[in-house]
Amino acid sequence: MFVKALKRKKVSSIPAVWIFLFLIQFCAGNEPMYDFPARSYRRVHTGLENFARNETSKYRGKHAALVINHSSVDTNFKHIIDIVREGGIIIDFILAPEHGPFGDRNDYDTHAYEAFEEKNLIVYHLHRFTHSSLKTLLEIPEIIIFDIQDMGMRCYTYISSLKLVMDAIEGTGKKLIVLDRPNPLGFLGVSGPFLNENFYSRHVASFPATLFYDMTSGEAARYYCGEFKKNIDLTIIPLSNYSRGMYFHETKLPWVPPSPNLPSYRSAINYTVMVLMEGINISLGRGTSNPFEFFGAPWIDAEMLTEQLSALKVKNFRFRPVYFTPTFSAYQGKLCGGVHLYYTGGTFDPLEVSYVLIKYFRENDQRIWWRKNTKGYVIDELAGTDGFRKAIDSGLGYEEYRKQIQNEIMNFSRKRAQYLLY
Repeated sequence: MFVKALKRKKVSSIPAVWIFLFLIQFCAGNEPMYDFPARSYRRVHTGLENFARNETSKYRGKHAALVINHSSVDTNFKHIIDIVREGGIIIDFILAPEHGPFGDRNDYDTHAYEAFEEKNLIVYHLHRFTHSSLKTLLEIPEIIIFDIQDMGMRCYTYISSLKLVMDAIEGTGKKLIVLDRPNPLGFLGVSGPFLNENFYSRHVASFPATLFYDMTSGEAARYYCGEFKKNIDLTIIPLSNYSRGMYFHETKLPWVPPSPNLPSYRSAINYTVMVLMEGINISLGRGTSNPFEFFGAPWIDAEMLTEQLSALKVKNFRFRPVYFTPTFSAYQGKLCGGVHLYYTGGTFDPLEVSYVLIKYFRENDQRIWWRKNTKGYVIDELAGTDGFRKAIDSGLGYEEYRKQIQNEIMNFSRKRAQYLLY
């Protein structure tokens, strides 16, 4: 109606029109973003696409093991199995990470191997092998090709899968080829505590880095090789037309959910905030249509929690009251009250948001407790340290806690800088 009114008044002044457009843009810029607008779009080519175009002929006739899953596709969804076979490379077997070769499993597979009959291949489940048995298995192929979409977080287990393979082939002369992919969280930078070896676990707390390491898989492999495993024949097939800090949707690549509970890029960004909340006894929306967007528990009043969390004024996020009933995982079959977490755009420190939310729960609800497993506190394994938990329990504000880990962040940032590709 406002535009129609302008037409009736026959406003033809060019300056007036520019002022009008500026006001619209200015006002829109102050509004929360919910649609992930891009700063610019640029067609990025993955390491797989560059390998298919330029490299397969070098390895024609070679026997290979592929460390892959359902995300190992090009922009036309052609799978790496078909690509390397067309290039004349012989596939001996597949090594699959957590969630299996098809990304359909919510938990680790209980079998050591399975038949992939459609492709006439055997799939070995990486997490079922010890260091020595994996080393023996990898004596069979001449080359190992790694191509999995990572998330840029230490506790996301795919980076540990890469480390397990590198550990197993160190000093063997086997060639490892890492086909690089974008880091969907690279725009968040380096954040979080460096892994404390006292809280090492083989899959969740394994890769020696800060919690958010701002490296692609290729860069992470270069860093681990350069700092810890120097005797590895490593080749990185880099991305082209990529620069660090890009949002994933700006790459024009399709979002292939890297695991079952990250169905969208929005859920993946929310995951950065909510993954540490798996250390307390609430549901994170697993078993709902909005995993890592909903969180709550059966006793929570959704409206009251929304009001209280909104009062915290968490930058870049908003909250909406919601009720949900998980079909699996925490509080399966029980009606939970909670909130729908909305990311509204811009950069943020995911560790800070996690810290603020968990601290609120711990200080304001006696029914919230730290979850434990056979190793100890779940949060310590996820964070790779007990410092995060102890800082919250001692009442420290986030800035005080961040000062405690600042040297860890700076030292890691300096070391990783020499291994960056983009």
